[in-house]
Amino acid sequence: MASQQHCRRGCTAAAAAATASGSSSATDGGPRICVVGGGVIGRTAALRIKQALPGAAVTLVAEKYDDTTSHGAAGLWKPFTLGDTPAEAVNRWGGETFRHYMQLYQSADAAAAGTILTSAYQLLLERGPDPSWAGIVPGFRHLTPGELAAYDPEGVHVHGWFYTTFITEGRLYLQWLMGQLAAAGCVMEQRRVESLHELAPAHDVLVNCAGLGARQLVGDDSVFPVRGHVLRVRAPWIRHYTNSQCLDSDCYIIPNTDTVVIGGTVQKGDSDTAPRDAERAAILDRARRVLPSLAAAEVVREWVGLRPGRPSVRLELEGMPLGQRLEDGRDSIPVVHNYGHGGAGLPLAWGCAADTVQLVQQALAQRQRH
Repeated sequence: MASQQHCRRGCTAAAAAATASGSSSATDGGPRICVVGGGVIGRTAALRIKQALPGAAVTLVAEKYDDTTSHGAAGLWKPFTLGDTPAEAVNRWGGETFRHYMQLYQSADAAAAGTILTSAYQLLLERGPDPSWAGIVPGFRHLTPGELAAYDPEGVHVHGWFYTTFITEGRLYLQWLMGQLAAAGCVMEQRRVESLHELAPAHDVLVNCAGLGARQLVGDDSVFPVRGHVLRVRAPWIRHYTNSQCLDSDCYIIPNTDTVVIGGTVQKGDSDTAPRDAERAAILDRARRVLPSLAAAEVVREWVGLRPGRPSVRLELEGMPLGQRLEDGRDSIPVVHNYGHGGAGLPLAWGCAADTVQLVQQALAQRQRH
């Protein structure tokens, strides 16, 4: 194991004390559930499990809680890079997540969570069917010729969409989630997990939200990196989202709380996290062609992240053989897998966590019957 250091970030005193004593059990003998993964999928799963099962001892374990892929995400609600994941599932997860952001936006926590309601302009090089999620977002319609011309100075697009959506900035939303986890009584541990087997003796159910790490953790060779390169610029006059299908690549412009995110790249199988000069120049050029006012915007940050790609999202329950019998007589442990969300972690997390809760409850019910 790479690190044995435990970091209880923002935990309640009782939760920290329970971990310090080496016990993962709830004080009332409730189930012991461990969630692996410190990104938005893992944090959301842990929170919703604890909310649904307040008597459970819920532990979140991650190698790092800072600088995850979710931290760098601009946070636009728009399902993205999901492969062959069924549209019905995407819309169910995405719809529940969208409603969660609506509730958050209307609450006193909106600023802390980085939740913004924004107009969206999508420019298309050819006509095609409306997206399957069009019924989820308010005000979906086709762009008028005048709107298309205003956002297409070069006249290369023939069609477009307008809708209203949410931006929930990754770094702020993750901080908000940590506060919610602490208030709910979850325990956070910081260490590297080499195998799910090492967690089995102290827990009744495991939840795998390892993202790209699932390739090594559970031997899933279908998981692959999807490289994304973005720039953050200071452009406070830009208040809405614009996405242009440029002739040579994709261009998106997403306002956040103090910067505007422009990008980007979608490079499957590329795990290089170093910025590239040619890409930086191309990203700036494309964005300035769509919105020429960006020529006056100062670049303040640059980031490259690796989205957890997979042919489809994996969200299922399985019994994992342990290869030996534990002291309590168990020779297997239920594992709920929740990973492979590509660029749609923030758009789907809350809804995927609801299904995760149901699968955890199913696993616990099966355990009681046996």
